[in-house]
Amino acid sequence: MISLAGRDILYSWSKYVFTGVGLGLLIGLTLSMAGIYRGLIDDAQVLLRNSGTDIWVVQKDTLGPYAEPSSIRDDIYRSIQGLPGVAQAANVTYLTMQIPRADGDVRVMLVGFEPGHPGEPGYLVAGRPITRSHYEAIADVKAGLDWANESASAVTSTRWSD
Repeated sequence: MISLAGRDILYSWSKYVFTGVGLGLLIGLTLSMAGIYRGLIDDAQVLLRNSGTDIWVVQKDTLGPYAEPSSIRDDIYRSIQGLPGVAQAANVTYLTMQIPRADGDVRVMLVGFEPGHPGEPGYLVAGRPITRSHYEAIADVKAGLDWANESASAVTSTRWSD
């Protein structure tokens, strides 16, 4: 049986090589798709884990806060707060945008939250908490923004200008 396979390889070397390359590409593509999918799932769950929420309510017929804007009226948020078993509820806004830098654009996700409600970061490692409702932000140092405190390892706060 082995000698038959060897003779077949010698007879049609190009078919053998092309079959090996095709199988290698197929396996590589399958592994890449699995890795990309796992990365997307992990990226989506980071915000859920950091916000400490059990359930999210989004606008009907939207893809949720990651893919497109989703907003609900304030009275709906307050009615959710009154449901049995709901300990806390809050409005949270997510906006993905590009911020220009000298070495290229940086993709950031801005999170709008109400201080003291779900959606607020659990801790800050540098800076001060947000004290006003406008023109203040908490920035992750990994974003590499020039105005971020470079000595902090996770989160810092700063004031954005108009």
